[in-house]
Amino acid sequence: MEKEPRPEKKHASLSGANKKENRQLNLMTLPTVIWYALFCYLPLFGIFFAFKNFTPVPGDSLVENLFVNSEWVGLQNFSYLFRNPQSVSVITNTLIYNAVFLVTGIVIPVTLAILLSEVHQKKFQGFVQMSLVLPYFISWVIVGYCVYGFLSTDTGLFNSVIKYFGGDPVQWYQSPQYWRTILIVLGIWKSTGYTLIIYLCSITTIDRTLYESAALDGAGFFQRVRYITLPHLRPTIATLFILGIGSLLNSDFGLFYQVPMDSGALTEVTQTLDVYVYKSLMVNANFSYSAAAAFLQSFVGCILLVISNMVIRRLDRDSALL
Repeated sequence: MEKEPRPEKKHASLSGANKKENRQLNLMTLPTVIWYALFCYLPLFGIFFAFKNFTPVPGDSLVENLFVNSEWVGLQNFSYLFRNPQSVSVITNTLIYNAVFLVTGIVIPVTLAILLSEVHQKKFQGFVQMSLVLPYFISWVIVGYCVYGFLSTDTGLFNSVIKYFGGDPVQWYQSPQYWRTILIVLGIWKSTGYTLIIYLCSITTIDRTLYESAALDGAGFFQRVRYITLPHLRPTIATLFILGIGSLLNSDFGLFYQVPMDSGALTEVTQTLDVYVYKSLMVNANFSYSAAAAFLQSFVGCILLVISNMVIRRLDRDSALL
């Protein structure tokens, strides 16, 4: 009679296989860990710029200029940021745009995902998905020049049509009243497809027998959406909502800087906090002030993310992010 293998040897072989599998998974994650270390954690020492009056001395290293040659000023840079009259309009612009993008970034993609999930022609569904996702991969530089081709005063398509019908051409890049709508439309156009895919993937995980049972019970389309689709999408919506709340002070730099071509006449409606930080750094060479503004973005975003997650947790524990 053959002897059965000892349990400890069996467990030892399983443990060795698990270690080998874990080693392979760790190697797969290594590039991501290195990327985060280099581009997310290593630059954290730049926080010191926000609390110092950075005065570089030619010939000295960055570390010497930051920690030896620069005076510690505490919260002085933050105080100047809040006392600057321009900061109010910049923060207001950022909040207005992000509030609109937060709402439309949920309503429009969810609606499109629900409608698209009802399309049973795979080729048409794939074509629509590709058409909606494609703008996400187009650079804002290219989008900016395409917009310029439509809005140019002399050769733009819109002005050519206006002149053809006997109207006066519009100075688009000198007219701020049009640009809030233009930027919001472009932002929705570029981001909707990416978010749509997330919601569509969530819908495909819903058990189809629930829809079949509801249909047999006489439930219509809107009833199925209300009582089946939306409840199953609630965790995904809550997660993206929390992340959106945490990014209320952040904005898409390319949208607000590249698309308006950095026109000075449009500053009042196109300058968000990211553009403001960039100009403070690159135009005015004010390292400390721009670092304070950037640190404020991250700090407030973290606080908002934690608060919004706590609220979602109280309303629906299963939909909370943390």
